[in-house]
Amino acid sequence: MFDRLRKALSPSGGSSSTRPVSNQEVVRWAATQRLAIVPQAVEGHFDLGGDLNGHPWRLECGNPTRDYVHGLELRGRADVGADPDAAVMVLNRPLQEALEGNAYNAITDTLQTTVNASLPEEMRWLAMYEEVAWPGLPASFRQHFAVVAERIETAQRWIHAPLVSQLLNIVEGEGGAERAQSPLLLMLVRGKVYLRMAHAQRSLSEIAQATQLLLAAAQGALQNLPPVPPAVSASDTLEPSP
Repeated sequence: MFDRLRKALSPSGGSSSTRPVSNQEVVRWAATQRLAIVPQAVEGHFDLGGDLNGHPWRLECGNPTRDYVHGLELRGRADVGADPDAAVMVLNRPLQEALEGNAYNAITDTLQTTVNASLPEEMRWLAMYEEVAWPGLPASFRQHFAVVAERIETAQRWIHAPLVSQLLNIVEGEGGAERAQSPLLLMLVRGKVYLRMAHAQRSLSEIAQATQLLLAAAQGALQNLPPVPPAVSASDTLEPSP
């Protein structure tokens, strides 16, 4: 699947830069990738999905559900069954600055001293958790992205080399300068991987990159953050009495 998606990022797999990609073009592209797709009645809206090692994932495009995304929004989710205690967020720097400013204003405007539970989860995390970094992260990654986590060890295990490469490809590849300023957010929480990004360029390349990013993040969680097996009680290990 990853090889097919990489080919989709080539110039021959992209759409015209002068107009938004149509639903019909997205359907044709999904067929070449052997992905299930349900186009919506509104142009530019669709539901795309598949399976990764037995775990379902979905990428949908539609009206934004966050006020920091303008235009269309690409939202992804992968039910990977990862450690439910893992809590890590990756977001690009412009979005980090905007969310921190919004969170500060929301707290000070209401004279609160604690984080309001009504704030979006990503804004609460910026107030609750620290930004983390480690020597293995490339300087270019730290320039473009912030990593916020409850535990740095969890972030180090999830944000593996393929995920770093995918994120950098989005902001440093063709059209990356524009994408680097558009909201991009990845979260690992409740055993699932979530993706949220602006569909700013309305191209097949952007859809393919979002799909590949979601799958890389899901693969990293599957490989490096498996669910914790249930504890075995002493009674389960004892031999039955004769």
